[in-house]
Amino acid sequence: MINKEVYLKNFNDVEERLTASKILDRANIALRDHVSTFTDFIDMYKLSKFLSLVHNLSDLTIKAFGGYSESERKIIGFCPEYRELEEKDFPIAPIEVLLKSPKEEAISHRDYLGSILGLGIERSKIGDILVYEQKAVVFVYKDIASYIVNNLSKIKSVKAEAKEILLEDIIPPQPKIKEIASTVSSLRADSILSAGFQLSRNKIVDLIKSEKALINGTIASPSSHIKEGDFLTLRGFGKIKLVEVRGKTKKDRMSIVIHRYV
Repeated sequence: MINKEVYLKNFNDVEERLTASKILDRANIALRDHVSTFTDFIDMYKLSKFLSLVHNLSDLTIKAFGGYSESERKIIGFCPEYRELEEKDFPIAPIEVLLKSPKEEAISHRDYLGSILGLGIERSKIGDILVYEQKAVVFVYKDIASYIVNNLSKIKSVKAEAKEILLEDIIPPQPKIKEIASTVSSLRADSILSAGFQLSRNKIVDLIKSEKALINGTIASPSSHIKEGDFLTLRGFGKIKLVEVRGKTKKDRMSIVIHRYV
């Protein structure tokens, strides 16, 4: 069994320590009872820290999944190492929320989330929300899916109807992208984030040191090297991708192209 105190000593934040303790409890149950166990949904800014907590645990298969390949909020699953965890094993149910009348006002991600939380559901039981033109797909913990379907009747002031659908039927919406051509002194994370979000270098460094920046889902440092194809996320600001490095300018700066997801 796992000695939790050995692992928890690195967590000073009370909330993070409590979450880490619950995650280790899930791992211990998987080891003790030879069953599959799962955490609640974990947001992308904490996921890499908690995966680092458990990735060296022996005798376990460990996997994170949120309902589709690019999900940001994920569940961590555990099972004995002699078994594999498949995506269908995760207790995730996608719910399609269809707006029943034309929108008189913009219906946003926040509106869908607020209406579901208004049913008395905890945020940790809700994963990503994919917003389309006249509907959304919400990934939720399977044991609350029927409750949402039976009780969610409107989003903001717009009538709505909810139903469970299959994971394999989901096609994520095409993201809206703003292309940014810029030059940077280097391909460090702080330089790329500053260019992509048009924030000062000092502001970016402060955000990175507060663990609010990720590179491909892993916590960034200001000096992290960024390469073509890398995704960078900044909490409260969004996500960018370094699409192309075009080479050096006459002033010895790097010419780059960034896609910002808006």
